[in-house]
Amino acid sequence: MTLLTPSCAEVTALLTDYEEGALGPFAWLGVKLHLGFCPPCQAFLDKLKRAPALLREAWDDTPTPQAEHALSSALALLREGRVPKGPQHHPEAEDWAALAPGGDPLLSLLLRVHLGHCPSCQEAHGAERAIPPEANTLEGLRPHLPADTRWSWSKWGLGGSEVARLAEDSQTGAVLSLARMAGGNRIPRHGHLGPEVSVLLCGGLQDGPAHLHPGDWIRHQQGSFHAPEADAGPECLAIVRLEGGLRFEGWRSLLGTVR
Repeated sequence: MTLLTPSCAEVTALLTDYEEGALGPFAWLGVKLHLGFCPPCQAFLDKLKRAPALLREAWDDTPTPQAEHALSSALALLREGRVPKGPQHHPEAEDWAALAPGGDPLLSLLLRVHLGHCPSCQEAHGAERAIPPEANTLEGLRPHLPADTRWSWSKWGLGGSEVARLAEDSQTGAVLSLARMAGGNRIPRHGHLGPEVSVLLCGGLQDGPAHLHPGDWIRHQQGSFHAPEADAGPECLAIVRLEGGLRFEGWRSLLGTVR
């Protein structure tokens, strides 16, 4: 590696982000310069570009956009040295402790939303605290949110998506937010500085290998990266509990930590 250009090993690790436009200006310039004089890395990039077409030929039927998105997300995790976790639509066993007296109030709210949609979780944990699905609208949720909630929507360079910060837990520092995406819209790829839990309220969402429907639950651990994309059609709305904030890739990294 020189002062301006990364090594071959570094370039091959960055090529996916290079193709997706997710690199910062200096990293992009370094990869561009390296590719200009390195035939092996040029060949590697060419194979990377041809991989989706070869995978399509291997399928008997035309893959759905959700399948292609899930595959690309899983491959991205493998390139980062992490094993992709399969779809997760229900809370984990330890999450349910938030429903007990003195439990995490923000996590408890998400659990109650999930309970309203999930008969199997109602059977296991009781239906008396469930928030009914018909309340999963902006106005329907107001009675279940902290008092004096004022929804102020911010775009934060989210490519048309919006986030409204609703409340913060003074004990954990976790923030409760609503995320809103138009059909077919995508939140740019970003990494998490702390755990995130979200429940889909309406619409459909492809989040890595998981395709979510209303009431579905998904958790992202600290250090994870993703770029959720709303299904084509109606607006997608999710309620989110986030710790530590997040950081976008590419030029959006100039925003710093977003909470």
